Amino acid sequence: MRPTGWNEKSTIDRMKKIIVICFALTLPVWAEDSPVEAHTDLSLTFSSLPEAQAAVRQDFVFPFLQGEGPLVSGNNINLKLGANLSPVSGNILADAAWTPIAFFTVSLGAKLGSGWNYPLFGVPMKGMGVYRNDPDEGVDGAGLDGVVWNIHAGTAIQFDLAALFPGDWRHVVMQVYNEISFQNYTGAQGHESWYYENDDGVNQNAFSYYFSALLGYQMPLFINLAGVMFELKEPLHNPYTGESLTNRGPETTVSLAASFKLPGNVSLMSLGQWKNQLSHPIANDYSRRWGFFRVALIATYRAR
Repeated sequence: MRPTGWNEKSTIDRMKKIIVICFALTLPVWAEDSPVEAHTDLSLTFSSLPEAQAAVRQDFVFPFLQGEGPLVSGNNINLKLGANLSPVSGNILADAAWTPIAFFTVSLGAKLGSGWNYPLFGVPMKGMGVYRNDPDEGVDGAGLDGVVWNIHAGTAIQFDLAALFPGDWRHVVMQVYNEISFQNYTGAQGHESWYYENDDGVNQNAFSYYFSALLGYQMPLFINLAGVMFELKEPLHNPYTGESLTNRGPETTVSLAASFKLPGNVSLMSLGQWKNQLSHPIANDYSRRWGFFRVALIATYRAR
């Protein structure tokens, strides 16, 4: 039964007006003086751990709802499509980030991947599989017997001192990022823990929280960025069992970072990282200890 006073023609007319208004708001995306930008990044990651990764990412930057003022002149939507391959896994990912004002970004993304297991010089590489709490049993699961998927939403606040006090030597930069995600391994039951990409094997099909904060200094030199970054990742809730996972405590990482600008559209990022790793994950002991984690080098080439 239709509600009293409901008029089909007037409702359709209002919907048409709303569609026209929404289309008009998106016109800046296609404005001739605001072309869509696109670039492709190819990267290689090497580490002091037995790990490596090759990745490709395609970015499309669409100007969106731009204004005249300095806070809104760069408003855009950045669509990122990528893939990566390591000795134990392969992933595809997509992410869309909207910048409605210069210092704030909202993002939504997804990731899909799979892994495989094999011994490397006698050391088991655990690409993907169910965790059985027994070092003699290893990983339960054959390679490519399932997929790991992840959906996430986040916000970022960023600041550059040079925006207030212009100058090549005044780029003190800061970024704070918060993210809520849900991850799922199709080969695991709701209560089971699992490995992915040779980690500590305590993942669950659950919600988690991620936080990062970066403080850095950009310079017009060969070394164009030096900074420190703090990261925190904490499992929150398993919806299949109804169990809270916060008793496991957060995994935190502190990184010292330096970025180098090389000839030919090549950049190099170096990282030294310290982490509060699980003391005895194989025994379901969630106590943690701080220690050196790894050194990593990330070489990136901007193809266009």
